[in-house]
Amino acid sequence: MDGFPGLVEVPGRPGLVLRRLEEDDWPIELALARTADVPTWTMYPADLDEDGARLRATRNVRAADAGHGIRYVVEQDDEALGTAGFGRSAEGFELFYALLPEGRGRGLITAAVEAMAAWLRAQGEPLVRLSTLDGNAASEAVAERAGFRRERTGTHVDGRPLTVWLLPLGAHE
Repeated sequence: MDGFPGLVEVPGRPGLVLRRLEEDDWPIELALARTADVPTWTMYPADLDEDGARLRATRNVRAADAGHGIRYVVEQDDEALGTAGFGRSAEGFELFYALLPEGRGRGLITAAVEAMAAWLRAQGEPLVRLSTLDGNAASEAVAERAGFRRERTGTHVDGRPLTVWLLPLGAHE
């Protein structure tokens, strides 16, 4: 597998890019954590402060450098609107994402998910997953629009029920 790309331009979406999150991108981490529904549906902690956001960004940079996964800043026309990325697990790669309210409803995350899946496909990955907490209709709609199918149900680390979605990427479907 090639190293994770630092910049992903999203086909068919002029001005939309996924730019590798760096340590000085901590403000988007803080903004997402302070958006009321983001901690409800993601792994962003509701009590994140500036120091925690800086630490979170640093940890994401280290994970990318080590090849464990990568988090991108979702930018439309140079405006940071959220984050998206993927992490490696024993079962392969899993995608994740979060958007600020001003970035929602424009198809940005669906396009970002499709672009990340296309890169993983080009690397020879046979499939990719994503998880949605039960009740997160917006995230379920992203999964469906991007071509994922429900694979199984499970339990989030905090005990809430979730659905794991699967997208076959190649000949191994």
